[in-house]
Amino acid sequence: MGILDRIERGLDRGVTSVFSPGRGQLKPLDLAQGLKRECDDQIQVLDRARTLAPNVYTVYLHSQDFERFSSWQETLIEELQRVVMEHAEKQRYMFVGAVSVDLEQDDEVKPGRFETESRTERGSVAPATAAGSGAGGHPIIEIDGQQYLLTGPVTVIGRGGDSDIILEDTGVSRHHLELRTEEDGTLIGTDLGSTNGTFVDGERIRTPVALQDRSLVKIGRTRLTVKLPDAAPSTW
Repeated sequence: MGILDRIERGLDRGVTSVFSPGRGQLKPLDLAQGLKRECDDQIQVLDRARTLAPNVYTVYLHSQDFERFSSWQETLIEELQRVVMEHAEKQRYMFVGAVSVDLEQDDEVKPGRFETESRTERGSVAPATAAGSGAGGHPIIEIDGQQYLLTGPVTVIGRGGDSDIILEDTGVSRHHLELRTEEDGTLIGTDLGSTNGTFVDGERIRTPVALQDRSLVKIGRTRLTVKLPDAAPSTW
């Protein structure tokens, strides 16, 4: 669990001093476990193959606890987002938008305790239910058998929790690939300055390119298949 594990084990003294042991005192791992429980409690089973998890989470803390976390809140939030994404991947849950975690003060919550709240907030992608290409006139991206309907004009794919499609692939940059749907329906792929590059049908792209139906896009170790609306049937 990265930095959360290190804090729990007392290996990072620079941060652990903020969380000196004490009865009833909240620890980062408590928040991580609470978010995983919240995720499990609020899932929606769409069908036998797809289970939807909430992607927007709020953790409510008493002001005393909030202040103790405030000095490194940004790092903590990034780690908590990663915890939620890794948990969802293990449980084979899916999201319909970027994962976000927020910490808020609420003095109705007792010191040393916390409360969680979650919701599903649709982003630029949605789970695709149609087997054919381009359901509803939108492009589809297929990744490891999961189809994503690109409902917004711009979709960002990457490892970061604020990406529209989040990939747990260490070879993928936080913001790796942008897919933009033009007014005429053309789907444009743009590498966002990634470390390992973006490859379309085996060729590394360095400028924006128009993607074709059944184009194979590779980022990191992940392969994406493009399915465009109203494309002629493939003869493959």
